[in-house]
Amino acid sequence: MKKSYFYDEFMQKALEYDNLKMEDYMHFMPKVLPLILAHTERDPVELFQTLMEELRELWDASEEIPFHGPWHHGIIPAVLLQTLQNNGDNILKEDIVEAYGRGLKIPAGSCGFCGICGAGSGVGIALSIALKANPFQNHPRTSVFGASAQTIKKIGQLGGPRCCRLSSYVALEKGTEFLSKAGFTIEPRKLTGYCTIFERNAECHTIRCPYYSKNKSRIEE
Repeated sequence: MKKSYFYDEFMQKALEYDNLKMEDYMHFMPKVLPLILAHTERDPVELFQTLMEELRELWDASEEIPFHGPWHHGIIPAVLLQTLQNNGDNILKEDIVEAYGRGLKIPAGSCGFCGICGAGSGVGIALSIALKANPFQNHPRTSVFGASAQTIKKIGQLGGPRCCRLSSYVALEKGTEFLSKAGFTIEPRKLTGYCTIFERNAECHTIRCPYYSKNKSRIEE
């Protein structure tokens, strides 16, 4: 599987490795959004962490939910916007639904096959919807580009094989930063040493990852 560079071939082998079918993913992902919409946390990191544990309980296609999955692509922008709504910003339910749907349009494995990260792009999606941006606009479009580009750049700089949790933590850090700078009610977060579930990831970067729990004393640039 690690030598496959054709998309369909890789995805088929990845699903077979986990003894899953694409239908399992398609059946699962619509169940995620209602959970997000029901949350009342004002901190996106707290919301994300609680949600991910809920999803472990909800998943029923195998003994354990895959550590990596395209649901992260929709979760990040939806969680960021749900938090803004919970903090009193003018974010509608329809905005959060739109964010989740846009995120899921980014294909699984886009990091290695397209040079973009779905979770990282979620920062741009969240900012786009919060700013009510579209392709015809100047400054909002530029801001959205910058948010996605800087987030994806940081994920790329951290290197290593795929890790949806690492990418999600970067996206939550950068997402809170960009949304706060844009004037929305959200506190920027730093998550150094925050990950305590690294043992679930067979490709964990360990001490190379700033979120690895044993790196709590590490100072980020």
